[in-house]
Amino acid sequence: MAEKQFAVIYRWSVCAEHEEYFRQRWRAGTLRLKDEFGALGSCLTRAENGDFVAFARWPSEAARDRAFAATQPLEPWPGIRSIEETRLQVEEDHLTKVC
Repeated sequence: MAEKQFAVIYRWSVCAEHEEYFRQRWRAGTLRLKDEFGALGSCLTRAENGDFVAFARWPSEAARDRAFAATQPLEPWPGIRSIEETRLQVEEDHLTKVC
């Protein structure tokens, strides 16, 4: 049986003065994970309380873990007050493919 697709929800609380840097670094990291490691993409959103929330998809949990092991940041992202991660197994996928 093939591995199920995998998704992760991330939530960051970021100091206001670091928000633009956070967006730039999130964008660059997301594109690198797609181009070099087969990630299926991510969507960055904003919660009502101001937190950044991203939904990211992967071909499998193992693929995500290999990519993160190979790309751990060299330094912490400034201005991040907290981060939460929720791992999800995809059971059914009815998202619209944009590209």
